[in-house]
Amino acid sequence: MQYAKVKSVSKEILGRGPALRSLILKTMKACSDVVGSTLGPGGMSVVIERQEERLPPMITKDGVTVFRNLGFDNSAMQVVMEAARDAAIRTAAEAGDGTTTATILAEALVRKTMEFCDKNPKVSPQRVVRTLEKGFKVFVEPWIRDHVLTANLGTDGGRARLHAVAKVSANGDTQLADAVLKCFDLCGDEGNVTLIEASGPSGYEVEHMEGFPIGAGYEESCGKFYQAFINDPARQIVTLNKPQYILYHGRLADIYSALTLFEKIGEASAQGLCSHNVVIVATGFSETVLAHLATNFQDARTPNIYPLQAPLTPMQTGQYDFLADLAGITGGHIFDPLNAPLENAELSQLGTSDTFEATRFRSTVLGFRDEILILERVDQLKTLLKSGSLSLQGTSIVQERLGKITGGISKLKIVGASAGELREKRDRAEDAICAVRGALKNGALPGGAWALLNMRVWIGMLSAEDGYKFKPLEIQILQEVLAASFEEPARRLFTNAGYHEEELEDIFFQITSAAGPGCGCHDGPVGQEDFRVPVFDVLEGKMVDALTDGILDSTPAVLEAVRNSISIASLLGTCGGIVAFLRDAQLDRQDARDTNEFLRNSNVNEADERG
Repeated sequence: MQYAKVKSVSKEILGRGPALRSLILKTMKACSDVVGSTLGPGGMSVVIERQEERLPPMITKDGVTVFRNLGFDNSAMQVVMEAARDAAIRTAAEAGDGTTTATILAEALVRKTMEFCDKNPKVSPQRVVRTLEKGFKVFVEPWIRDHVLTANLGTDGGRARLHAVAKVSANGDTQLADAVLKCFDLCGDEGNVTLIEASGPSGYEVEHMEGFPIGAGYEESCGKFYQAFINDPARQIVTLNKPQYILYHGRLADIYSALTLFEKIGEASAQGLCSHNVVIVATGFSETVLAHLATNFQDARTPNIYPLQAPLTPMQTGQYDFLADLAGITGGHIFDPLNAPLENAELSQLGTSDTFEATRFRSTVLGFRDEILILERVDQLKTLLKSGSLSLQGTSIVQERLGKITGGISKLKIVGASAGELREKRDRAEDAICAVRGALKNGALPGGAWALLNMRVWIGMLSAEDGYKFKPLEIQILQEVLAASFEEPARRLFTNAGYHEEELEDIFFQITSAAGPGCGCHDGPVGQEDFRVPVFDVLEGKMVDALTDGILDSTPAVLEAVRNSISIASLLGTCGGIVAFLRDAQLDRQDARDTNEFLRNSNVNEADERG
């Protein structure tokens, strides 16, 4: 007997035309409206229902959190939203802030691109996108770099600028900005700041902890399997208590070379002799090994083994040096395929620490095993610096390693009366920390949409004789698409604070016509202590000085917002069709129930093992 069956899963197919254009614009507008409502000091909170059972709704003003929780019934709209979300979230990952600006700007760029192509049928969307990318590389990025204000912890002026960046990113919370700056005072430029939550009267507490920051996160280490290792979905991090460390100077190509050691750990943890949490650090992992570890990580009956790839440095011995530093922190032995294979490893040779955390791009080891080991490693690095055998670059790298070992980690405790308040404060604290870290490396820019509005004016004055090598059509595209889009984040910033559309043109004119250094019309050096940049204070409703009144944005937040919004426009502005799976509501609900059941059982099993 023969059975009829389909050749492939049915999908929704939407080709190029008015329907596709309308769907893309509708989706981008919906994302821009809800995420954009959080922008600036006048931004409003968004209430998000949580998937987990018996948890109250989440209230947040963090744009990236809002974007992560968006979803549509329409499968094609969901695909468009996810494509835009990836680039917007990348802004937060690379700059720590600017997701909301990137989302608003992306919607404007996609809309303006389509409008321009409608008015100029002979100009393809691809040409518009190529011009936008050229404009960013040739004009926007150099313009921003030329107007950067330096910020550092070593001078009063630099500290004031860092405090201003933290305050703006924290939506005007001066107490939080003070706490963030204190954290960086304790751990230094290269140190890490870890966040914890506590119930009680609202406030912030800062402590110094022994710890070691690592410039590699789960995306780099775990590849496409990283979702399987995230055991704190709300914070999107991997966290392991009392982990053991396997340090391996080599690429782990198959699981069998480490299987004997894994079995020893499993037997010892079952008897309560050691922790079932393990971090294996190597120079690389094959996909087969990552797949095995990802599968076992989700099984409560096996040890939780997290793979961490030793980060690369310009020095040829960079990965081994990192393992040596980590050995000093954790007290572990470094294994290698020839002299110390994993097959012969003993549990006593493994390192330990209090806690291990991994985010998308950074990881942190909290707690030192033995202070004597730390001091020995510090002495070795100092001797290496004094030897005079290092190049300038090598000296800089060793100094950075020394700072990471000795600087430690600052712990910022967020205290709140409710779960909703703690979550909202934590989101703002994360933004402020990342913004300060970005400002330390790349400086700051005057806030209040100053950079976007001034770039809009300068693009409007471009001509073929300006030396940028733009053709007349390219200048027209930059003026009608890019410059016009730069207005949108500024409009949302002021309308969120209660300003009417009729007032905006006058405000924009005040911002772009105010005389003084930093307005694009000066030849003097940027970053001096007597520098003055007039900006508009949204809360006070008047022109103020950006430095004196503390209205500054982190440079990476502005730069990456523009870069990634153009990336979204290049993807959606040139989209010629969508192929998406049809949604099955019953299947989606069942999948959500299965996921919640698995997470609940995993948490119960872990609690039983710890208790």
